[in-house]
Amino acid sequence: MNSIIKEISDQNIAESTSLTITKTLIGQAEDLAAEHEAFNTNYVIGGRQALYSLLGKIAALVEQFDAAVDKDELLEIVRKQLQEQYGIKTQHNTSDITILVRYITRADRKTAHVYARAIETARANQIVPAHFAGYLEQAGGVERIRANGVESEDNDVSKPSLQEKLDLTHKYLNARREFPIATVRVSAKQAVNFGAASHLNVLVCSEHEGFYYVLAKLSADEALEKKMVEALAQQLPDDIKQARKNIDRFYTKAMKKRSQNMLKALIKQRPAVAAGILRANRIRSLALAKSNTQSI
Repeated sequence: MNSIIKEISDQNIAESTSLTITKTLIGQAEDLAAEHEAFNTNYVIGGRQALYSLLGKIAALVEQFDAAVDKDELLEIVRKQLQEQYGIKTQHNTSDITILVRYITRADRKTAHVYARAIETARANQIVPAHFAGYLEQAGGVERIRANGVESEDNDVSKPSLQEKLDLTHKYLNARREFPIATVRVSAKQAVNFGAASHLNVLVCSEHEGFYYVLAKLSADEALEKKMVEALAQQLPDDIKQARKNIDRFYTKAMKKRSQNMLKALIKQRPAVAAGILRANRIRSLALAKSNTQSI
């Protein structure tokens, strides 16, 4: 009888020990699951969002550089400091955005290219810095944007991606603001009939013997603007590489003209401030020339 009781007791102890061990292992798994969730929230998601926020700030700074009247001199200073202070040498054809990204992040060439590509794509799609992080999330992140760019480059030149054409079209339209095909000036009375000014408009025209007669103006909402840009993008040639070179060259020329126009307006409206900027530009240019002479 005692042996039977002891056997039953030993069996209960064994089952209890096994159950305890099982619960302990499940508990450890639950603890690790909670730790992983915290890591994913704090480091993966939080880190990604922090990166997108930083890239948005860099994009905002890029716009300020583009608008600066002394942009070329400023970028030359950045190039020089990158090489002298951090041993980072940039190529002659390195984009302005990549130069700023490397200066701010000190990232290697590949990482800087990935970040710069994200900023360039967002700007080409006219994404304001305030909406930059959300745009990157929707686009699948910086790596997805880079991969899309690589896939576009690997595609046959006869079949460029629509997104690449859209990016170039937005960039072209931004540059074309400085070099419009034609300018139509309307009187104050006509302007009332045209309605309020908007970012992008459609002028309904009638053509006769080479003259275009403006009949009405249609303000483009988001949906219509998207359709118009897509229609313009489809008109780009299939040789997308050559189109990109031409548009990049045109964009650089337009941004230079925009800076010059801003300086002229500043001279007219606030001559004292403009004089200070011009003086600072001359001093910076002399300093750069002296530095280059010494380095030679």
